[in-house]
Amino acid sequence: MTKRSAAAAVTAAAIGLLTACGASTGDGQDTATAPVAENRPIVDKANWPKATPERGLAKGLSLPLEDYMQSYEDTVTLDKATRKLQEKCMADYGIALQLPVAGSTPPPNDNDANMERRYGLTDRVAAAQYGYGLPDALTHQVRQKMPDLTEEQVEVLTGHGKPTRTSPAAAPAAKPAPATYKGKAIHKGGCVGWSDDRIGQSTIDFQLVSELNGQSLTQSMETPAVKQATAAWSQCMKGKGYDVATPYEAADIVPHAESGASKEEIAVALAEIDCKEETGLVAIWFKEDSAIQTKQLAAHRSELAGARDRHGKALAAANKSLAG
Repeated sequence: MTKRSAAAAVTAAAIGLLTACGASTGDGQDTATAPVAENRPIVDKANWPKATPERGLAKGLSLPLEDYMQSYEDTVTLDKATRKLQEKCMADYGIALQLPVAGSTPPPNDNDANMERRYGLTDRVAAAQYGYGLPDALTHQVRQKMPDLTEEQVEVLTGHGKPTRTSPAAAPAAKPAPATYKGKAIHKGGCVGWSDDRIGQSTIDFQLVSELNGQSLTQSMETPAVKQATAAWSQCMKGKGYDVATPYEAADIVPHAESGASKEEIAVALAEIDCKEETGLVAIWFKEDSAIQTKQLAAHRSELAGARDRHGKALAAANKSLAG
């Protein structure tokens, strides 16, 4: 396994801890699990993730690379702006379109650093209630209905038709949209592409910071300090009756059920956190992780700064569009 794929694998394992229970990891509209009902607001900012953890062993922790990542609030701003433009664009073709409201399906973490569970569970209060699962507000989110569009309307919106399969084994493919719709030229990429160009969303690229973030996590695991602390944590877990080598494996001891955390699962979750507190694993791991990211920043500062600048310009354009 290459260093890059190893980083991706460990990062995926860490993210897997926070996406158990089927909660949304972005602001997609079809991942929520509860209908609009019970007089609940479609967007409840109280459920949005905090910029940094506010309790637990990761309270107040923020890694150097987080300054170059997109926050959930920024994601929502960009989504709101592009969706508003898409609706305007479609109206220019005589098509009434109402897209789902952005910000209704918040993820558990504010950005890709995933500080809440980057080093496994850290919030004892949440673990005592949900085990390895997520709060009800994240697993029972408001579901908004996606608009039912005709083939022609999809072409105007996206610049291509609805994806179809030519055979059961083939991947879904879509035919390009025709040049015009009722005599009016269809934008390249449809109204989606047009809105992205207006905001500058197509210039946003977080690939480098995402790769560095994954690399720092895997590299920090191999540092002597983290290895020693992890071994001490593992020994502590054995003393509580659980034979696991790393925090990422602890979640598999008692699988999380959709109906909620069992007493056995909660016991493992609390043991994991207590052993981390006893051994200082989170603080040690964070220190090593931060040191690696500081070196990464020194080596890639201009590239990261350029990406952040492009993101900032897109965000400014989004805010201007929303205000207009």
